[in-house]
Amino acid sequence: MKLIKLMVLVPMMMAFSLALANDHMSDDQMEVWDVVAASWEDETNETGAWPGEYVHEDAHSWSAQWPVPRDATSMAAWSRFNEDNNQTLNYELFPLQVTVAGDTAVVYYFSVQVTESGDGERERSTTGLVETLMQTDAGWKFVGLSSFTQGDSD
Repeated sequence: MKLIKLMVLVPMMMAFSLALANDHMSDDQMEVWDVVAASWEDETNETGAWPGEYVHEDAHSWSAQWPVPRDATSMAAWSRFNEDNNQTLNYELFPLQVTVAGDTAVVYYFSVQVTESGDGERERSTTGLVETLMQTDAGWKFVGLSSFTQGDSD
């Protein structure tokens, strides 16, 4: 049953992603998406820019791995821990929807990534993400981040 769900979901994700990627985003939407994509690039390359340069000081994040939402300080601490103990080997982002209303943007997308733990174990995961960004004097900043695992993690 899960395989059937994935067989239906993956082509749908790809179709939506291709539609957005084929110049169907406005300039405002593209500006926001570029920030999301750059944040992934900086995080996976461990430049030290994520989350400090991307996340608003009042931001909160929540996912299935956390019992309660966590703040920007917690995100930074766990990001450093993950950099020391895991490595992202490859990832791909699939934008589904980018909505911009004034100084607020909401981005819906999927990620597929392969990570390697410190002991060399590799894991592939598919994650759905909903992120809210706010336009500030310093550019678009994440203020709300939530994610959920799609399918089995085995």
